[in-house]
Amino acid sequence: MSYYAAFLKKIPKIKRFLDNDCSDRIYHYTKPEKLLNIIEKKTLRLSNVLYLNDKAEVSYTYKLIVDLISEHNHLNNELFNYVIEYFDNKYKHIIDGFNEVYQQEYYTISFSTEKDNLILWNNYSKEKTYTGYNLGFDINDIMCDIYKKQYNAICGCIIYDEDKQKSIIKAILNHWNKKYERTLNALKYKKQARENRLNDIRYELVDILNLVSVFFKNSKFKDEKEYRIVIVNHAQYGNLPEPTKIVEKNGLFVPYIEYRFSKKALKSINIGPTMNESIFYTSTNRMLLNYGYNKVEVNWSKIPLRY
Repeated sequence: MSYYAAFLKKIPKIKRFLDNDCSDRIYHYTKPEKLLNIIEKKTLRLSNVLYLNDKAEVSYTYKLIVDLISEHNHLNNELFNYVIEYFDNKYKHIIDGFNEVYQQEYYTISFSTEKDNLILWNNYSKEKTYTGYNLGFDINDIMCDIYKKQYNAICGCIIYDEDKQKSIIKAILNHWNKKYERTLNALKYKKQARENRLNDIRYELVDILNLVSVFFKNSKFKDEKEYRIVIVNHAQYGNLPEPTKIVEKNGLFVPYIEYRFSKKALKSINIGPTMNESIFYTSTNRMLLNYGYNKVEVNWSKIPLRY
């Protein structure tokens, strides 16, 4: 178990929302050529969140955090002025392109908890030319392997409900506010030791707010039923066991992690709506046989195809 996974277990409300009664099976939707690359190399790509989020998604989460702090006047002014300034600056630097190096980076890959989702199929299909696919993984197999490889990771369902998002942020704010106040009033600390501990609390707070915000999205995306795995590259809690790689995407140079999964973690491949089910089914099975995936189920979409 990673530092973050162990840490969030101590805050049951947050962990409960992330788990959200999800089953053990998650589905990564993709195009045919990318599916072939995943199967051949046995790798999944987790990309740096900073270069994937658009301005609207970034501003949505940060505004939510700052607004909630402003609404709660019982919070320690010194602590939360620091937090507000941090997120104001971070948002500004993302938008204006200021070159600031952060001590923590978040790498993510998206799945869905639904194996037959029409919205997602439409994203990865192209009329009659080809159909989309998804890969069904066992989340427990993946996460156990990720922890074994010493990645600092956390996983969970995307939270779309604003009330739940606010509830999580409030729980975090109150938790760290109490820690901060206790440290200020504790007699056991000398001046420098107290200041060091207060700095640690400030740093922990912005770190955990950054992390949970990766699991927040606007409710208009709720039908995607997204599930994310997030790996953290953190100077204090342990850097990545392997170096990042770079890919060009829409003119940006995006850092990513290439995670090599175990074959046993892949449980199924599901074929999107198509008019030629039989040949797609045969083709997919033959491809799996070629790369030694002997126990992977191949399924068709139950959604009727309409043109």
